[in-house]
Amino acid sequence: MKRVLLGGLLAIASMQAAPAVAVTPVVGESVLTMRVNGELTIGTEGQVLSYKIRSKLDPALQVMLDKSIPRWQLTPVRQGGKPVNAKTPMRITLAATQIPQGYEVRLDNVVFTPISKEDYEAKAAAARAIREGGEAITVGDAPPSQPVVFDSRRMLQPPRYPVGLMRAGVSGAVLLHLRLNPDGTVADVVASQSSLFDIKGASAVLDKARGLLEKESIRAARSWSWHVDAAHPELLTADDLTVCVPVEFRMDSPGKQGDDNTAVWRQEFRGPHLPVPWLVGKAGQQLVGVSDLTGSEQVAGGSVFQLTDRSVLGRVL
Repeated sequence: MKRVLLGGLLAIASMQAAPAVAVTPVVGESVLTMRVNGELTIGTEGQVLSYKIRSKLDPALQVMLDKSIPRWQLTPVRQGGKPVNAKTPMRITLAATQIPQGYEVRLDNVVFTPISKEDYEAKAAAARAIREGGEAITVGDAPPSQPVVFDSRRMLQPPRYPVGLMRAGVSGAVLLHLRLNPDGTVADVVASQSSLFDIKGASAVLDKARGLLEKESIRAARSWSWHVDAAHPELLTADDLTVCVPVEFRMDSPGKQGDDNTAVWRQEFRGPHLPVPWLVGKAGQQLVGVSDLTGSEQVAGGSVFQLTDRSVLGRVL
């Protein structure tokens, strides 16, 4: 039914989409994705000392991760100029594609970011401690960056659901990268990636639907603002002031893990990850994709936790 209705209703959706936002249509891919929450402790040489998977997983997937995670290598973390052991929450995204023998599972991405409420509270407490005279945590030989805490302040104008897609029951998500001004208003915004959920069909039609969601998300986001808590906001860089926010369009409740934190697969028609103009060429940036975040989650600023060998991403488990 979705495939039949979508083509006919896109014309209606197009008439209601905001006309002033340019989005380049690109070809998407059909893939199953799963978000897995966990935490990781690395040693003074960047090796994995220990890890814990918080999400409930199928035993076969747990075995795959148990073989992969211990082999990861990260950039050593320093505090006060000395290498230290360090712990971080993480979000692992798995992707599965169909092959003649069944499904092939690969490590799609890893993002080192607060996941739970407790994670966010711990990050804010650490930032306050550094501002009050504690030693900053750095990655490798990089100079310490200013700790920043972001709180969403005004997101009262959600994007409008394109009526044609809503009538067709088409849901999806758009990942926005926003560059904020020091006062928390939005200086620039791009849709770095988008996807549709639980739908199959002709790529040209589905890519047009993704484009409509991207345009509406960008239009709405320009009026949002954050509270930026930093000791010296005038010294913040574009890296410091970048926030990644997923915008979901769905008739049911926003996509999250199950109530018991069980990781589940989600069918996506996903566009490629596009570069963020003000981050091009910047070293140490986390690559955050539309499949990595759900609901009200967001990633702000950079992270001192970085994989040194990113070839593990995309590797079959």
